[in-house]
Amino acid sequence: MNKVHLAALIPGLLSLLVVGCGGDSNSDSGLVDPSDPNALSQVIVIPGAERVAGQPPASSGTADAPTITGGADRETDSGDQTVIEVGYDSPTGYVDCYVQVIGADDYFLISVPSAETTGLIQIPVNIPENVASGAFDFYTCISGANGGVSNPVRTSVDVTYTGTPPGGGGGGNVICATDDPSVGAVIPCPNGQSLDFCIDQGNGDCWYAIGGNRISCGNCLSNQNAITECAQRAVEMCI
Repeated sequence: MNKVHLAALIPGLLSLLVVGCGGDSNSDSGLVDPSDPNALSQVIVIPGAERVAGQPPASSGTADAPTITGGADRETDSGDQTVIEVGYDSPTGYVDCYVQVIGADDYFLISVPSAETTGLIQIPVNIPENVASGAFDFYTCISGANGGVSNPVRTSVDVTYTGTPPGGGGGGNVICATDDPSVGAVIPCPNGQSLDFCIDQGNGDCWYAIGGNRISCGNCLSNQNAITECAQRAVEMCI
C-alpha cells in the first residue's frame, strides 16, 4: 500500500480505536472516575444523610453565624471509609451540616442538631469499591439554630483503587473486546486481520492485539491517555 493511501486510512482508524476502545478507561472498566463530581456523588454514601438536588446554602457572613475550621487532606482506599472533620464555634449550636462533592449537582444534608456552642463534627463517608484512583474535594458548612450559615471548608481526598474492576469474560483477569463488547470494539483491518483490545483487570495493563502481536498501551487505570498514546502504533500494525 502506498504512502498516500496509508496516510488517508490512519486518521479514520485512529478515531475508531480511540472511540471504540474508550478514551475513558475508567468507564470501560466499570470504575467511577473521581474527577467526575456527579458520578462520584451518586455512589458515595454518608450514613444518615439525605441527598438533596441543587447547591448547599451560601455563607451568611453575619456576626452571629457559626464559624468552622478544618479541611485537612485525606487519603483513603476504594471500599474504605474516610472521615471529614470540622471544628465549630456557634452562639446557637448547630442544626444542619451540608456536604458536597465540589462540582456536583447535589449535596448531602445531615440533620443532627446540637445545642453545644463549640465542638468537633465528624462525618463518615463511605467510598465504594468501584471508585478509581484519583482526587476530589468536599465542600462542608453548617447552619445554626438562628438560621445563620457558616463559612465553608474544603477537604481534599486522594483515593487509591485497590480492587479488581467489575466485569467478566476473556478468562482469568483479562477481558478483550472479542469476548466483552463493553471493553471496546473489534476493528476490522484493511489487511484482512482484526484488531482486538484487551485489559488485565488485576493490574490495569491494556494492549491491542493483532495476528499474535501485542501493542502495549501501558496501564489504562492509572493513565487515562494510555489508549490514545498507543493507538497510532496499533493502526500501523492494522494496515
